[in-house]
Amino acid sequence: MIVHPLTDDDLANRSDLLTRDDVELLVRSFYRYAAMDELLGPIFAAAHVAWDDHVATLTDFWAWQLLGERGYTGQPLRAHEPVQARTPFADAHYERWLDLFVSTVDEHFVGDIAELAKHRATKMASALRKLLNGEHGAANEPIELTFATSPAAPCASAPTTYGGKHGR
Repeated sequence: MIVHPLTDDDLANRSDLLTRDDVELLVRSFYRYAAMDELLGPIFAAAHVAWDDHVATLTDFWAWQLLGERGYTGQPLRAHEPVQARTPFADAHYERWLDLFVSTVDEHFVGDIAELAKHRATKMASALRKLLNGEHGAANEPIELTFATSPAAPCASAPTTYGGKHGR
């Protein structure tokens, strides 16, 4: 969701997500939009989100996912279960979350890591939807690891797919 029209200069000045500061800008911008969104905002309000802590945690998470920076601890999918119990997520919530995330990336960034961010967000939304809906894949369903291996080599951080029951 872009709240102001982007000028040609805005578009020309975008760069890739290269630093932790870039990741924090993405996280802060995205959650500002999400908190004010008419569909997602009520979920955040009902969850009584501590925004400073949430932004710090999500910056750690996305810095790990996109830049390979270690520091995030937690289970991102499981962390949403208490919120789901209070305010169940519908398909429209996942779709809106993803639309806002992709739009926020596109508003601020362009490049390989920006594309990786959108890909990882798509995978996260899908995995979260499945988990919270109680869906589980078959034992031999391939899985995709979604962590960056090196900030200097974003192409090397492309997902690796493992098949079979031992890939989990």
